[in-house]
Amino acid sequence: MMKTISILGCGWLGLPLAESLIKDGYSVKGSTTTDLKLPVLQSKSIDAYKIVLNPDLIGENAEKFFDCEVLVLNIPTLRRNDIIEYHFLQIESVVNHLRNSACKKIIFISSTSVYGNKNTEVDENSKTLPDTLSGEALVIVENYLRQNKNFDSTIIRFGGLIGPGRNPAKFALSRDVIEYSDTPLNLIHLDDCIGIIKCVLEKDVWNEIINGVCEYHPTRKEFYSLSAEKLSLPEPEFREGKEPYKIVKSKKINSLLNYQFKFPNPLDSL
Repeated sequence: MMKTISILGCGWLGLPLAESLIKDGYSVKGSTTTDLKLPVLQSKSIDAYKIVLNPDLIGENAEKFFDCEVLVLNIPTLRRNDIIEYHFLQIESVVNHLRNSACKKIIFISSTSVYGNKNTEVDENSKTLPDTLSGEALVIVENYLRQNKNFDSTIIRFGGLIGPGRNPAKFALSRDVIEYSDTPLNLIHLDDCIGIIKCVLEKDVWNEIINGVCEYHPTRKEFYSLSAEKLSLPEPEFREGKEPYKIVKSKKINSLLNYQFKFPNPLDSL
């Protein structure tokens, strides 16, 4: 069993992932970009480091942070016009620090935005045809990591993240009208994100691309109607129709990981 995991980015996903790994007996190092959060990580038995990618990596004792068996790269793409170049430079800076480290395995947290919305079903074998700058940035970084022969990497492309403190319906329900109510959604709960990452570690699955999306794809109307009910809010007005969409299939969840979703239907998590 791999014992030391470093998580670059202990935010909404990274922090509970670290806590879960520690419960399973792993030693976990975690990074944050602020001094204020260091005590939070330390209080949860995480070996905490302040590391900033701006886009060059800045951080004391970075060499010690990268002294691990597996690095979980969990750095979200920022909203900026130069994100394609900027995000690549961020990841390149990390890779440069890995050259002299013991770490030879990476899990990169990516997004289903790499597929773009082409009004069709896609799976792990589909071409990446992103229609956003962040999606383009992720495709470039994915290819860069997979082509690097100095380590093994597995890419996990998660759908829209839902769970504690993150319900996209709260924003949508603030609108008077929700457009394109028939558009299918690609969602995944935090618990399943953690479960999939841990399954990759436990089964030693490397040099793969894995989609992480719930098996059931509710429409906007289904998701936001039930969310409104659960939040005791009035149901919004819906305007029928579909905007460009995709339905993401997670075929390798079964074939490679044999992972069972806790929430195969995201509506059950509301």
